[in-house]
Amino acid sequence: MTYYCYSEEERVRAIEKCGAGVEITRFKGLGEISSTEFKEFIGENMRLDRVRLTKDDPIHDLLEFYMGKNTFERQGFIIDNLRIEEDLVEQDLKLS
Repeated sequence: MTYYCYSEEERVRAIEKCGAGVEITRFKGLGEISSTEFKEFIGENMRLDRVRLTKDDPIHDLLEFYMGKNTFERQGFIIDNLRIEEDLVEQDLKLS
């Protein structure tokens, strides 16, 4: 069983549910996750939006948001937009 935890509290509950000998993997960013793990992480309910850019599109702000040093702002955006996945993890943990 795989659990994705977004807080220390969720991590503790997942460890309690799994018991001794649990393997914990931490991803600091998407660059550290394999394509197989990423597919499992995003789930079937993930909404994917195609983004098309041309050479004339101003992308500096977009790149700065997604790749810049605004970790907390980006984290908030991700958490707010992954609510479906977060709810599923929370639901699984409550069932234990």
